[in-house]
Amino acid sequence: MKPKTKTEADPSAETLARRVVFDTNALFRFPVRVLILHLSQTGGIKPLWSARTVEELRGVLASRGRPDAEAFLKQFSNSTVAVAPGAAVELKGFRDPGDLHVVSAAINACAPMIVTENARDFPAKLLRPLGIERQSADAFFAERLTLHPSGLEGHELRRAGLPRTAKRLSLIAADRG
Repeated sequence: MKPKTKTEADPSAETLARRVVFDTNALFRFPVRVLILHLSQTGGIKPLWSARTVEELRGVLASRGRPDAEAFLKQFSNSTVAVAPGAAVELKGFRDPGDLHVVSAAINACAPMIVTENARDFPAKLLRPLGIERQSADAFFAERLTLHPSGLEGHELRRAGLPRTAKRLSLIAADRG
């Protein structure tokens, strides 16, 4: 599968830069979902995922007794990217074929970023030729919240496993106050 070429009807570079595909494992933690909602409402990102990611998220949160997946997903009814059956088969070299729906979603959405906690299955050397970068949720939010600070407290973010994001927010708060 080759990255899409730019046509006159394509969105602007600024619009494309806000497109971010989230892997299921990046969506497990509640504060991460809060940050996604915040950044999407402030225009910082356009969160995207595959239909398989939606099903995986529903299953994982339900198994953990967390029924909030539906409320979160309702906020993003147009965030699911269609991935044609078999589209991921053309992607070679990736360790886990079960994760290729994420890469296919990024390609189909012309999204330059995948947020995942699974760096091993998304090697930069395979993503780079596709025009895609990979970041952990912590690295991603630490970078993005500089431009779009949230109302979350640093201790909440540290407890959620986002220490870099918490540190960045404390630095932003110190600069402003």
